[in-house]
Parts: sequence; C-alpha cells; structure tokens
Amino acid sequence: MSSCNMQNAVTEAPQPQRPRLTMQEVIPPMAPATQQAVAAQNSFLKKSDETFKSRQLGSQYYVTQAKRMFNEEQLDSAMVNFNRAWLLDRNNMEVYWGYGLVYGQQQAYDKALYILYRALDKDKTNPRLLTDIATTHLSRFYKYSSVDDLQQSKKLLEQALKHTPENAADVYYKLAINSYYLYEFGSAWEYLHRSIRHDQSKEDQTFISALLEQEKDPEGIYVAQSKQ
Repeated sequence: MSSCNMQNAVTEAPQPQRPRLTMQEVIPPMAPATQQAVAAQNSFLKKSDETFKSRQLGSQYYVTQAKRMFNEEQLDSAMVNFNRAWLLDRNNMEVYWGYGLVYGQQQAYDKALYILYRALDKDKTNPRLLTDIATTHLSRFYKYSSVDDLQQSKKLLEQALKHTPENAADVYYKLAINSYYLYEFGSAWEYLHRSIRHDQSKEDQTFISALLEQEKDPEGIYVAQSKQ
C-alpha cells in the first residue's frame, strides 16, 4: 500500500484499453526470433539432457535458482532462469507462477495476471497463489483505479482464507486495504484487527491514521490524534 488517501477513488480514472495477450508475448523463449536463438535453445536442451537425470529435475533446479534471484531483486537473472526452466518442462506450473511474480515487480500487470491465471488453472486452491493474484490486481488498481480490480482482488483473498493460508495476517491486511478503497471502512477495521492479532507487525500507523480519518475504530484501540 503506497499511500492511504481517497485520491485513488475508483471512479476518477478512465479505464485504459488493455491488450489481448498470447502465450508467445508472455513467455520469452516460446517464440525465438532468429535461427541463432533456436540453435541456442537446442544447444541448451542437449547440454541439460547430459547434466540432469530428467528434464523435470532440470526445470526444478532452474526454478530454485530463479526464486533465489527474485528474492535478491535480480529480476533479469530470475527471468533467464525461469526461461530455462520453461524450456525443460512446459508443464511446470511454478514457472508460470514465477513469470507472474517477475512481471508484477516490473509493473507489467496485464502480463502478470495473464500468466498467473494459467498457473491457477492447475492449482485452484493454492492460498499463496490466490493471494499473489489478488495482490497483482490490487497493484493494478493503484495504477488504473479500476473497481473491477478491487472486486476481483477481494474475491480471491476471500477464497484464499477458505484454504487456511499460513500467511493469514497478510491476507487479512490486504482485505483491509481492499475494503478501504471500496469505502467499506467498517470491514477495513475488522480485517485490520484480525491481521494485527495474527501478526503485530501489521500495525501500520499510516494505514491506521488514514482509517481514523474516515471512521472511528469500532474496538476503540486506536484514536485519532487531536489537531493542534
């Protein structure tokens, strides 16, 4: 949540025409542009067959490398390794998930959502995946102020909660933010309190102050500071 203010009202910004994407546009190695690129891919596959017991194991190896680089914020290197993992196993859904996370960090939200939903097709009850897609919708809302993104984000977060996520505090916190921007301040307070009860670090003073400007804390734990 970059800031808490009502300038991001869901009716303020015109909705951009979003492009229709294809897998070739989202997965870089799917459409090599030159014969040299094709040859490089074939050489990589041959070398991998000599290195790994199976292409599935090789794919998982590169996914692990990609995740490490993603966590270190080396997005270009992460993408290279996700590309390698995809070449070795196009059925590895962790690759699609990984592409989505990288695109999300690059603020290429349409691409991120396109590929994340492909991963969800194969793992419909994964709470972390549901949460990541919901977060991407929320991030796209920050950019375009689309109520559709808010509503879809809320729907996915509610689904994640049904599957008892380990990161329930994060889900509740994002539902609180979601509710705030939907002007559902009572729900925002409820979700925020649930989040803080799970994880005290979710006690975000910026968010709390923004909520207090809209509605009193129904539990009376937080109060607005008097203005001098």
